[in-house]
Amino acid sequence: MAVMLDKRAKRTDIHDLSAHQLTPETFEPVYNTLLGLKFPMDVAQVLELRYLINHAVDAFPEPAMTPDYREFCDALQTVIDVTGVENKRHSERMLRIMSLMRDLHYTYSVHTRDDESALRAEMTKNRQHRRQSVRYCLLYTVAMILAAIVWTGLQEPGWIIESLTAGFAIGAWLHLHTMPALDRKLKALEKRMNDLQRHRVRSIHWRALVHKLALVLGFKHNSEVEVFRIDNDFDRPYHSQVRH
Repeated sequence: MAVMLDKRAKRTDIHDLSAHQLTPETFEPVYNTLLGLKFPMDVAQVLELRYLINHAVDAFPEPAMTPDYREFCDALQTVIDVTGVENKRHSERMLRIMSLMRDLHYTYSVHTRDDESALRAEMTKNRQHRRQSVRYCLLYTVAMILAAIVWTGLQEPGWIIESLTAGFAIGAWLHLHTMPALDRKLKALEKRMNDLQRHRVRSIHWRALVHKLALVLGFKHNSEVEVFRIDNDFDRPYHSQVRH
């Protein structure tokens, strides 16, 4: 199933994560949100992220232990160890989360490639239609001018030459009228293409992702980073009393 571009064009804010599921359709905004996390965070935001990740990984089926997957696990295990996740259960959980992210990124990449191909085909078709409109507009204009010259040269022009002149004029106007609409559509397509390419996740920064998730999930206890702040004013949850 192809991914709808307009859905993926919506950027996910940290406050909106509770309304999302981690799927190939939401992989890009969630991934970019995770890598862009700044600490300390509000407790509510940490809990939302934990729910999002844990809910997705609990529903993720255990991948088959193929040679490719085993090689991936060995490489990621090294990254996890270097990050400072020491608890074995946490390490296994992190490896499973990374397997989920790898699977989502693969499906997302296929969908993104298909979306880009569809956009390029639509842009090519639009340009062809515009060139065709310009060509027909010129042809109808020339034909209208020739018909008008013939008309003025006749002492008693008949209805045929009058109809031809009017018909050529209408044809030129119709093709001229379609060009602004085609230009607007091309600009919209180019904007969608730019958004797709600008936000596209071409590869996963595994070390940064492991580091961020280890902090959010509480797998990295010996870190000097203050992961979350507790707001003492419960009536004003977004005005923290912590200075940083």
